[in-house]
Amino acid sequence: MILHIDFDAFFASVEQLRNPHLLGRPVIVGNGVIASCSYEARRFGCSAGMSLRQARKLCPQVVILDGNYSVYRCFGERVFELCGEFACGMETFLDEAYCDLAGTERYHRGFMNAAIQLKKRITEEVGLSVTIGLGPNRMVAKMAGKSVKPNGVQYIREADVDAFIRNRPIEDLPGVGPATGKKLDNMGIRTVSDLREVSMEDLQVLLGVHGIAIYERARGRDTQAVSEREIPRTISRETSFHKETIDLDEIHAMLYYLTERALRTMRSLGLKVRTVTTRIRYNDFKGEGKSRTIPEPTVMDTEVYEVVLDTLKRIYTRRAALRHVGIVLSNLVPDSGFQTPLFDEKQEARFRSLYRSIDTIRERFGHSALVVGRSLDLLGKLEQDSYGYVLRTPSLTK
Repeated sequence: MILHIDFDAFFASVEQLRNPHLLGRPVIVGNGVIASCSYEARRFGCSAGMSLRQARKLCPQVVILDGNYSVYRCFGERVFELCGEFACGMETFLDEAYCDLAGTERYHRGFMNAAIQLKKRITEEVGLSVTIGLGPNRMVAKMAGKSVKPNGVQYIREADVDAFIRNRPIEDLPGVGPATGKKLDNMGIRTVSDLREVSMEDLQVLLGVHGIAIYERARGRDTQAVSEREIPRTISRETSFHKETIDLDEIHAMLYYLTERALRTMRSLGLKVRTVTTRIRYNDFKGEGKSRTIPEPTVMDTEVYEVVLDTLKRIYTRRAALRHVGIVLSNLVPDSGFQTPLFDEKQEARFRSLYRSIDTIRERFGHSALVVGRSLDLLGKLEQDSYGYVLRTPSLTK
């Protein structure tokens, strides 16, 4: 049995919890676009991804906040700690988690009782509203929760899966996004029942390999296990500037800061990176990105930052201000020690020792305990807390 837990309007709910004056009021967390909005704001038509300009037109009285990642992270980690007390396996994301309850039914005196008790503890100990779905697999559990948002609990047993999903709109199936939904809608396929009339072969032709998964999900089948990945596919850090800028010094400084944040996380997982992607978004919201794979995987901030600057030169070609920058580390591999030529080993050893010392100090006293490299150029321009520079909300989604 899989339990899916989804935070209700996560960032906005945390802000309302921290400031009681915001309770019952429409609240948006975001910069440029909505990252999270309260249900009071949603009643006016606001939704995630919508521009703040449009949101203000729909709801002039809305309260708009930048948000603070370190605060949200603390709330999320506490919720996941509670989930860990109920489940024998767990896979977490930014504002949701899948929990494996296999073999715990007698211990919890029923799966539904486990969900109710978990939800009660989260409400009492954290103060947040969550929605919980229970099902025989990940897909059904997620759909069950979605059907009772916000603040609900839904349990779909194996025998009830077919009746539950048969007449649901295809957009409710995990994996059917706007593009896929539009393709299917153009064919007159609007419900799961309609989708079941299409053969696996035809879906594969239409949607590629993804069509096989959609075919299975339309029949309530999902074999994906709940497991915490030992090696993540990517590690990314990105943010919007507080004010759009063409200042290369500021842009380079921010990219250095994002690089060292991403590399610190990567090193803590015992990994090296081979592929680095730099992303930018102009003030007209048009974006560019470019990747480069380096010959040997690395753990060093300086090596990755050189790649970031090189790719930035290739994509920042317009005379326009930037509003958003980010980096993505991919093609991650375990760090098995030195792989450089012998005459470089002493230099790599020194760098490894340096980064190990810096990471240890930051782990103990907070990231702001040491400000190094180009990140120094951000001093006095951005606020700091123990977690580091206080960035704009889009960084939270990554």
